[in-house]
Amino acid sequence: MVHLLINAFARKGKGHEKTEIILKRFKDLGVEISLVEGETLTEIGRNLRNLIDDGLERLVVAGGDGIVHYAIQAVARSETILGIIPIGTGNDFCRALGYPTEIESAVDAALGEGHLTDLLRVDGRWVASVVTFGFSGDVNTKAESMRWPNGPSRYTLATLAVLPSLRSRNIIFEIDGVRHELDLCLSNIANTSDFGGGMKISPSANPFDGKANMTFVSRISRIELLRFFRRVFDGSHMDHPKVIGMEGKRIQILSNDLDLWADGEFIGSTPAVVELIPKAIRLAGSKGNL
Repeated sequence: MVHLLINAFARKGKGHEKTEIILKRFKDLGVEISLVEGETLTEIGRNLRNLIDDGLERLVVAGGDGIVHYAIQAVARSETILGIIPIGTGNDFCRALGYPTEIESAVDAALGEGHLTDLLRVDGRWVASVVTFGFSGDVNTKAESMRWPNGPSRYTLATLAVLPSLRSRNIIFEIDGVRHELDLCLSNIANTSDFGGGMKISPSANPFDGKANMTFVSRISRIELLRFFRRVFDGSHMDHPKVIGMEGKRIQILSNDLDLWADGEFIGSTPAVVELIPKAIRLAGSKGNL
């Protein structure tokens, strides 16, 4: 028995066709499924935790980075294997791990062996891919308010819309106990390489190496940012003189009132502590995809 969590909007709205393909693939494979139900996110979360406490062997979620973020809050540090079928808007976590985009193949991968994979944790909240703040956080805020387009290009358009408000700020933080103070306009702490619909913000990030990768952009003009923006999609922006790359396991952000976004979700404000937790989740279909 495999328990399946699908975004209710996908099941009843624009994702209905994809949902039917997913269900048919499970049936063709002879895999019995049980849908995780609930009228609210709170109820779904409670049902998930009860299933995991009862020894749930495998949970498969179908959706985007948001539903992955939601699922790992219950699954992290358990024996439950998490499988993912990427049918969301950004799908950055799955893209970074090389998951198949074709639905039938994604279902097959979600039923594979579970491999221990790192996660980030922000003041007790689990994060699969990237924690971001500064200009990139403003872009997330704008993207969430947009009804069009529905795909990854939403983040590109949101970036252009927010660009006029670009500014830097003096940020104080500690990385593994070492204090830093930098004038930054964009900051990211990454477990995996991608965010914002395919931008390789931290191209060296590897969710199996036990460390977080940080990408900071210091004070930069709007024109400069536009010139190297396209380079973020292949990771070559790391060669830009205004880009700073660091690594670490525990990052304490000491500055106040910075909005934090993670996996495309607003998760709170600073000050905050971001930790890399090795081997925090059993993830199906991930080995060998980096």
